[in-house]
Amino acid sequence: MTAQARRAPAESWRDGPGKTAQIVLWRNGAAMQLKCKWGLKPVEMYGNPVHLLRSEGRTITNPCLIIASDFTIDAGKGSRRKRYTAKLITDEPCFCFAGVWRPAEDGWPEAFAALTVEANPDIAPYKDRHMAVVRPDDWQDWLTQQRPVGELLRPFPKGSFEISDPAKGGAVVSGLL
Repeated sequence: MTAQARRAPAESWRDGPGKTAQIVLWRNGAAMQLKCKWGLKPVEMYGNPVHLLRSEGRTITNPCLIIASDFTIDAGKGSRRKRYTAKLITDEPCFCFAGVWRPAEDGWPEAFAALTVEANPDIAPYKDRHMAVVRPDDWQDWLTQQRPVGELLRPFPKGSFEISDPAKGGAVVSGLL
């Protein structure tokens, strides 16, 4: 499983919902990659696609891993809105977000949504929630749902993410240096 995710191209999650990206599913006793759309079919007719789902209290069906190298944090509103880039501090070439996948249905393509959790201490100054990162040792357990969601999506400690400001040439604003 780990080798499969490492071979996949890591995505920079700056483009936002609607993009097509690589995810990892568990099928027939093995991990497999699939390219599909970020955004589940809208719940209401003419509604917006579902891109993010709160993880707390959710029953997970069709779990997936969303391969990433970094992600964007939008902080503030209006003229005070700023964008930061967050990266998990790791020696690995990528990390994975927790997600749910749905097969194609009624004219909607195969798609996924990312799960969110309360922000860890590194991200909390910018945003109250972020996409849930799954630890590499938990990837197979997430895909096969061998352990409870709350156990797999536990918070990362302070100093786990590096936050940088692209507007300042990528200068690190918090994280381990």
